[in-house]
Amino acid sequence: MSSASDEIELLERVLFRLGAADTDEKLESTVGRFLTPVILKITSPNENVRAKVIEVLTHIKRRVTSRSQVQLPVDALLDQYVIHGYSPFLLNFAIIFIIMGYPRLSIESRSELASKVVGCEENMENYQDKFFMLLLPILGEIKVPDDPKERSQVLKLDDKPKIRKNFLNLLLDVLLLPYGITPEHDVPPGMSTYSFKRVTVSNWRAEELEQIKKGIVRFICTGVFNDQEIFVLLVVASADTRFSVATPAIAELSKVSTVIDFSDPHATEPLYVLFSGNRSTDPDRKTNPCCARVRQKLLQYLIKCRGKGINPANGIQVIFEGLFGANTNQKCKVLALQFAENLIKDGPIALISKLAKVILGGIGQIIGRESSEPIDVQNAAYTAMAQLARTCPEVVNEDLKIVLSYFNHLANAPPELHSSIREALVSMAPAFSWEKKKYNVNNDEDVEMDNEIHLSGQQHLLLAMLSDNAEAKLHIIQNVTSVFLTTCFPESYAPARYLLLLIAGERNSLRENVTTYLYGVSKKDHVNYNMLSSIEYPEEASDDFNKSAQDQKRVVLPSFKSMMQHVHSMTEKRLAKSSSYVVVGRTKLPFTLEVYEEVLDYLRVCLWYSAGIRSFPGDERYAHILKQYIANNYEESDNNELHQYLQFVQRSIEAKRTESNLICLYDLLHVAPELIAKSQMHLLQPLSNSLKDISETMRINVAQVYGILLANGYSDDEFNTQVSEYIADIKQKSLEHKHGWLLVIGHAFSRKLENLKANNSSINIAEWKQFVEAIKLISKMLCETQWLLVSAALNCISMIGKIVIIPNVAVEITIPKENDEDEVVEFQTATAETKTIIFTVVFSILRSTSTRAKIREVAAKCMGHLAIGDGSHFTQRNLEKFLSLVKVPKDAALNIAISEAIVSTLNGYDVTTGTPPVDFVNEHCDEKSFEAFLNSIIRLVPEPNPHSRQATSVWLLGIVKHCSHHPTLLNKKEILQFAFTELLSDDSEFVQDVASRGLGLVYSLSSSESQHDLANSLLNQLIGGKRSVNKVTEETELFPEGTLGKTPMGGNITTYKELCALASDLNQPEMVYQFMQLANHNAAWTSKLGAAFGLKSLSKNSKAKMQPYLGKIIPRLYRYKYDPTPKIQNSMISIWDSIVTDSKEVVEKYYWEILREILDNLTFKEWRVRIACCLAVRDLLKRSNGLRLRTEENMIQKLKVVEKSKTAPVSMEVDEVPEPELKELWSQLFRVMDDIHEGTRQTAQGTVTFLSKVCVVAASSDHGKSGLAVSSSILPLLLETGVTHTVADIRKISIRTISELIDSSGSLIKPHLAALIPCLLKATGELDSTKLSYLSARLGNDNEAQEAVDSLRAEAAKSHHTTETITKCVRFLDYESLEQMTPAVLELMKTSVNLGTKITCAHFVCLLSIHLSKEMTPLVAKYLGACFVGLKDRNPTVRKYSASAIGHLMGNAKEQSIKNLFVKLDELYMESPSNRSVVQTIHAINKRHPELLKDYLDSVIPLVFFAMHEEQTEENKAHIESWKDLWNEISPGDAGIRLNLNVIIPKLEKSLNDASWHRKAQAANAIHTIAQRLWSTIGEDRIRLINLLLVGLQGRTFDGKQRLLQALAALCKGLDNKHEVCERLIESAMRECRKEEPRYRTNALSSLGDILEELNVDRFEDVYNMIWYLLDEKDLRKSETSDDEDNKKDLTADERNKRAQIFNKLKETVCDTLGKSWPKNAIETQNKYQIMFAERCSLCLKDNTRPVQVSLLVALTKFLDRLRIFDELKTAEVNQIVEKKLKVDTLQTREVIVQKICNDVLSAVSYAAGVPHTGLRKEALNIVLILIKRLSEANDMKQLQIVKKFFEEEIVKFQKDNAPEVRCRINDIEDKLSKITY
Repeated sequence: MSSASDEIELLERVLFRLGAADTDEKLESTVGRFLTPVILKITSPNENVRAKVIEVLTHIKRRVTSRSQVQLPVDALLDQYVIHGYSPFLLNFAIIFIIMGYPRLSIESRSELASKVVGCEENMENYQDKFFMLLLPILGEIKVPDDPKERSQVLKLDDKPKIRKNFLNLLLDVLLLPYGITPEHDVPPGMSTYSFKRVTVSNWRAEELEQIKKGIVRFICTGVFNDQEIFVLLVVASADTRFSVATPAIAELSKVSTVIDFSDPHATEPLYVLFSGNRSTDPDRKTNPCCARVRQKLLQYLIKCRGKGINPANGIQVIFEGLFGANTNQKCKVLALQFAENLIKDGPIALISKLAKVILGGIGQIIGRESSEPIDVQNAAYTAMAQLARTCPEVVNEDLKIVLSYFNHLANAPPELHSSIREALVSMAPAFSWEKKKYNVNNDEDVEMDNEIHLSGQQHLLLAMLSDNAEAKLHIIQNVTSVFLTTCFPESYAPARYLLLLIAGERNSLRENVTTYLYGVSKKDHVNYNMLSSIEYPEEASDDFNKSAQDQKRVVLPSFKSMMQHVHSMTEKRLAKSSSYVVVGRTKLPFTLEVYEEVLDYLRVCLWYSAGIRSFPGDERYAHILKQYIANNYEESDNNELHQYLQFVQRSIEAKRTESNLICLYDLLHVAPELIAKSQMHLLQPLSNSLKDISETMRINVAQVYGILLANGYSDDEFNTQVSEYIADIKQKSLEHKHGWLLVIGHAFSRKLENLKANNSSINIAEWKQFVEAIKLISKMLCETQWLLVSAALNCISMIGKIVIIPNVAVEITIPKENDEDEVVEFQTATAETKTIIFTVVFSILRSTSTRAKIREVAAKCMGHLAIGDGSHFTQRNLEKFLSLVKVPKDAALNIAISEAIVSTLNGYDVTTGTPPVDFVNEHCDEKSFEAFLNSIIRLVPEPNPHSRQATSVWLLGIVKHCSHHPTLLNKKEILQFAFTELLSDDSEFVQDVASRGLGLVYSLSSSESQHDLANSLLNQLIGGKRSVNKVTEETELFPEGTLGKTPMGGNITTYKELCALASDLNQPEMVYQFMQLANHNAAWTSKLGAAFGLKSLSKNSKAKMQPYLGKIIPRLYRYKYDPTPKIQNSMISIWDSIVTDSKEVVEKYYWEILREILDNLTFKEWRVRIACCLAVRDLLKRSNGLRLRTEENMIQKLKVVEKSKTAPVSMEVDEVPEPELKELWSQLFRVMDDIHEGTRQTAQGTVTFLSKVCVVAASSDHGKSGLAVSSSILPLLLETGVTHTVADIRKISIRTISELIDSSGSLIKPHLAALIPCLLKATGELDSTKLSYLSARLGNDNEAQEAVDSLRAEAAKSHHTTETITKCVRFLDYESLEQMTPAVLELMKTSVNLGTKITCAHFVCLLSIHLSKEMTPLVAKYLGACFVGLKDRNPTVRKYSASAIGHLMGNAKEQSIKNLFVKLDELYMESPSNRSVVQTIHAINKRHPELLKDYLDSVIPLVFFAMHEEQTEENKAHIESWKDLWNEISPGDAGIRLNLNVIIPKLEKSLNDASWHRKAQAANAIHTIAQRLWSTIGEDRIRLINLLLVGLQGRTFDGKQRLLQALAALCKGLDNKHEVCERLIESAMRECRKEEPRYRTNALSSLGDILEELNVDRFEDVYNMIWYLLDEKDLRKSETSDDEDNKKDLTADERNKRAQIFNKLKETVCDTLGKSWPKNAIETQNKYQIMFAERCSLCLKDNTRPVQVSLLVALTKFLDRLRIFDELKTAEVNQIVEKKLKVDTLQTREVIVQKICNDVLSAVSYAAGVPHTGLRKEALNIVLILIKRLSEANDMKQLQIVKKFFEEEIVKFQKDNAPEVRCRINDIEDKLSKITY
């Protein structure tokens, strides 16, 4: 061990070495060698050594700090820190130098050391923070491996959970840190004091912090950490105020959030903590709640929490912080309330119940009339309150004030709040519902107690509040009130029913809803009275098998007494207040007429049912029961309910007569006239006024009431007196009045006769004068021509004839005369007996087909009643006449009426009013007559006439039903069965119905021994037998009205065959009768006439017999219910409703049997069966609990087995389909969707659509294993069969289902992606709009329009549901799946011809590159190749999208692939410069990966620079602009050209050497730009470019060659004119100027002029000799051959004009070139040509066009400006110097020359001044200006005076031009002349 002195000596040496290091390299070497050993010495026990160490380290620190390029041994320091980290001194010094040295390293080195830096300190947090802070600036630059396994080694924190957690916390704190904040600020939201201090140590500027946050987001998105760890970080980052941070975070968050399990408390807990703070006990570590911006994001994901992910305690804090916290806003409040709704709905019920009051109080503070919160906040609050009321009704039930306040707010709130307040109130209603069990009595010991309804005090208060709101003005308040009334109170509670009646009467829009609750149906006309019952008779309603199955609930009515008591009390109260009653006429009414009518109707129903009647009010069969009830309960007392009811009705009639109040009064008078009639006599006067009402119904109702009052209210004498007056006065009355009084007379005598008969009074009818007169009057009315009077007479005869024998007296009647001619009908008087008149007229009306059906029905009824009252006279006559009516056309109702008349005639009593006494015998029709009549009807059955068959079927049915007591009928059961069977096969559905009912009756009349034989016989007839063909006679109607167009398979015959087959399958042939009776469903049977034939064939015993066979019956019946034929469907529904009491329960019980029945018949041979199965399965799947699964049931069974056997359950086989029925259902439906029948296809499509929705819900990941079972069962089928199916509809529904399954099932789709995605890509193209495709093809000649259409097609493809499905699939893609599908995808990209497929493939590649990033690098080259093929596509839209795809891919490509692509892009451009895809591709790369483009500028810059210099035309203008924009983006300004000149020039050289003239010209344009912008700095490259251009100039002339000359001219700027290349350059230009082509020569001359001007070389003589002659030419003829001259004669005017323009342009250029080539310093050339130049210019001026003249003047200007003669000295000696001249007189003096030149020039100016051309005058003035300037410089006063004089003479001409430029120059000349002193 070395001593301390040795160590100090060593340290001194180190210090000397450090001092001797005089360069950075030496210092770096020394420090790298000795730093770590020196730091290690700090642990020495010797104090002197430690002091020396500190000295050395201080020296190193001081030296290194000032030299930023010196690297430190960071790696060694880190290793030393980890190994020897036990000394605080060592740690401190190590950290100092690590912090100093780490930022100096390169990015690659820092990335390699990142894992060491972040993981070297595990215990001390303050040291950890320092290391962490070193990494933050480079996180975004760290290169993360593509392999997921290698990613975890980037930081190597898998085994260091504490460091991992602290590092993530630091990243979270940095992301929470606001921009621009300093350590002096307060702690920001979301942070603690400790976290704030550690992240503000560096005191970052806002821009630096933004870069660090961007780096953090980029780093956490690379997959180094798992999704759950980065979830909160991404949420915070997505809320950042800088888009550069938020945008990538949002993109990644959208992917991460799909895999986060929001039911996991570990995943959701950080959200709660960040939102509300961590509530730490350490003040420095306690975090504040986060800011409102972050809270918005947090709440969006807290709303998704489910199950255990919901923390009620933290959730309450979140809600209250969001609503009332400091860091909140409007959006936060809305989201907090949505979270509250979610918490209440899905949170633990026990905890929510405890917290409900707290939530209620919090939400209550932000709603109500006093709330100032915005509308959307209050809406959300009411929605949350609604959920709270549904979940915890007991909380709402405790305080009725809440409901009251909500009602008050609803009345005053703005309309935007109405729906949400209503929802809240409706949800609260069940909380106040009446509890029946609390007050019901189990036994019937005390019926009165059982009928009583006891309300709590709170419910009484609620009722009082509802009473105030029932008549509110707002519709929505009444709506909510009706909901409370129907929910909170029992249906038999009178006060609630009363309020509902008020609402129904006042509000039409609510009437149907209220009526549905009061009566069970929405319209009172459709009430099924069998579904009603009274609270006083609570037994269940009986079944009615003759009515259609309706969703009508059973309704319990309140007792009449309680209802009437309440109505009476409310009536008294309302009448006592002037503000409550209404006045109608002179009568005060407590309600409006509409409300009064509603109350009356309801009271009437209650009265009938309280009397114990179970039928519709007014049913004559039960009138005696009502009479008994009134007799037992009526008292003429104000406290008597019936008396109150009578007074209530009476008040209504006094105000206004209506149908309702008249019928109510008739009910009472009809059954108890002796009790009521006397008290109602005062109504006769108002009733008599209504007898002339225009309504027939009103007159009928009034007449029957009036008749009862007349018959029972007067004594006999008074009655006779009144009737006599009525009979006497009736003739003078109007038609309506006659009708009314005639009915009064009929009703009055009918009632009077009934009273006399009941009292056994003996009176001689024939001697009763008034009665005889009435009969005469009625008989006369029968013969009237007015059908209204005839109808009344028939009714009168019917009523009277039913009771007594009509007196047979002579009557004088008026009848029409017989007249064969078509003249006016005349009448004659005849006398006949009343019976003869009545029978003849009534039968003629019945037989007449022109008479109204209703009158014929009355006539039939009348005949039956006449036989009852006078059987001896009418019975046999009736039977004979009825048989004669068989073939007369009649409708079903009339046949039913005739059948009733027949039965009444045969029996001698009215079958509609009940049965007669037991000992009653019809003396007028014995068994013989009965048998004869029955045989006559049976013999008519085979008749083919359809009217006959309908009549016989109905009449037989009536006889069998009502005459079953006749022995004759019982003996003919077999004959009757054959007759009905024959009728069963009739074409008419009605006849079939009747026949089936008859068969059932015949069967029920048989003994048990013969029933079996009858059933077998019927089955043989229906199934095995054949119907005989009906005979066709002259009377046969082949096509009865309404039968055409019916389906051959429709009708009841098919129904009965189905039922017979069902009965046979059950081996129970007897059941066919029950089925047939239940299958009857015809409108005629629901009418009052048809009610007589109502049958209830199924007794309880029959139902009991069916129970063992329900397993077979139910599945078949369920399928039959959905038959597309309405007749069959309705029949089967009738059977179903009869057999099944609880439909839902039965369907659940036989679910699998029903499904199997449907599956077996889905592909049945008959299309109607297939349709029925589709409809049936659709309804079968509509379950509130969702799709029923075998998996769930098997799991339950296995659990039961496990519990019993205590063994582990057997696992499912791998290849086993979890839901075989579901898979089979999909498969079968696919087959039916390909059906040949269109209706079947459409039905199947609807069923599959519904099945898709059900399966998507069932496959949700929330359902666990059952969801997995559903997706596993159907996905393979959808992928293998559905997506690739030939039927388009199947493909569509399959794709849509898969898309929705991806959302619900998630990662379950992953194994199928390799097959799914290529199919989807292909399907997108096939689903392309044919119309747009056609339009695109039609617009082939219009590129812009076609491109616009194709863009629309591309956008449609991108937004198509197939593309959306692909987007969803990408989330689950990994490298393995991509590798599998790549061949198929590439094949589609290269070979597909569909635009949609190509676009979608490109879009898919973009999604891939974003999702997989570097993972897909090995495959990028293949995709680049496929996309490059797209760049060559003919369609520009495809090229555009392919370019975008390449832009995405380039960020993941290998270096060689990138280089190859740029080479191919260059080649592609050179092949097709017009292809925009090249520039679009580079644009896309620059947009997505600008840093990549910077790395490969050498490959891109030459192409871009070259391409932007293409010759511009209208077609390629936009293309070239794109190249220029790209250039400005990647390398703008002159610096970009200068820095990249070394790579640009080779590209230009190659292009100039190319054979293409176009490329030569383009390269020349590029060189021209270089020369213009870099003329001063181009250096040696100038000569190189000149040489290239000179080489390119050799050869023939081509289009664009002038660009080379222009480039040469530009390069001459800044070129030394003494350089050897100048001569070659000028010679080449001169050579090109000699070319004959005029356009090219024009450009060449222009360039030559620029060259000579820039180089200042004297070649004027050559130029002059070469081109001057052109100014003298008039056209181009002299430069052409004689052949061309001959052809000119054929030129058109336009062609000649064009040639003239070309030549004039050439002459302009000649002038410009001469001016530019005039030498400045060549005195000899000037002396030789100066006079001649001025002279010839002046001469040529007059003979040329205006543009040429302007050019000549410009040339003269330059000539004068460069003329050396003005610069010569004034001395005579100098002036006399003789120059060597050619062809010029040596004796000329300067003055003469100047004078000559001035004269020529001024003559030209003078000419120009006289020409009205602004340009010409402007240039002329320029000449004057330059001439004055030069003469002034030469001090030639003589010439100046001449010029001044000239100008003064010519100024008038110039002043004629008002152009500003002319006037300005005039002023300048005047100024100059004024300043000259002569």
